[in-house]
Amino acid sequence: MDKLKVWFAAHKVTATLIGVLGIVGVLGILGFQNFINKDSGPVEGVDLTFDAEGPYALLYPRRDGNALVLNLKRTASYDAITYELAYTSKVMEIRVAGNREEESATGSGSIDRGVQGTIDTKDKKGEYEQEILFGTCSQNVCKYDKGVENGTLTLHIRKGSKAYRMVTQWHLQKPDVALGNLTSGDGHFVYKINADRQALSNIGFSIINDLTGVPKLPEGKIVLGKVYALNVPIAKSLPGGNVSLELAENPPLGAKLARYDDSQNKWVEPEAALDGSKFTGKASGAGIFAVLIPKK
Repeated sequence: MDKLKVWFAAHKVTATLIGVLGIVGVLGILGFQNFINKDSGPVEGVDLTFDAEGPYALLYPRRDGNALVLNLKRTASYDAITYELAYTSKVMEIRVAGNREEESATGSGSIDRGVQGTIDTKDKKGEYEQEILFGTCSQNVCKYDKGVENGTLTLHIRKGSKAYRMVTQWHLQKPDVALGNLTSGDGHFVYKINADRQALSNIGFSIINDLTGVPKLPEGKIVLGKVYALNVPIAKSLPGGNVSLELAENPPLGAKLARYDDSQNKWVEPEAALDGSKFTGKASGAGIFAVLIPKK
């Protein structure tokens, strides 16, 4: 004990430094643990199938069909957003022509593909836009997946202690190849364009995806059934056509087929007839399509 007292007396500064470092170390460990607990604390997972006032994703095909443009709406109140794009592409085969290797789709077989990414939400914007490639790029050289038609987009959106999961199905088409018959992935929404092959080819690509939310609805109206968004490349326009939307059951009295026209920033009701659970009518272009009924 006397030797210990002598050591402390001779090494007072060293002893003090050791004590301070020990306290700092303990506080550092506690602080790090608190950060970890805060960042990865208990999170309640919620599957969001549809919320008229919630977030939703619009998809636009790139002009060459090798990418999608993801446009997220109503996102200002969310802390983190990640996405997963899943799709299938055709199997490619390599053929040797002279001294060159050429890739082409075999026409049979498919490969499951996937893309994951994160949206930077630090600015807390109400809307985000991001391009997602069907393939990979390295040093300005891109290799794209071919024959992409069907897929899903899964969004993981975190708000406080809740993590929302939203899944949307999409169908990518070339209007000229489809002969103007554009359909949703589930086949319940169809948009038929009556135009010649050249006019259809000029459109390039179209995509239809179902939505988990919608723009502000007219007063006194609610949505019945699925909502579909039909879009073409941003610089293109879609000619008018015949539209049909089939519900899972017969709608109540007062149900109307409606289309959200982004250029007018409002819902419009195209001329449409109802036969059982299926609406058929005419529409003047792309947009968001839904069946609206009076709120009880």
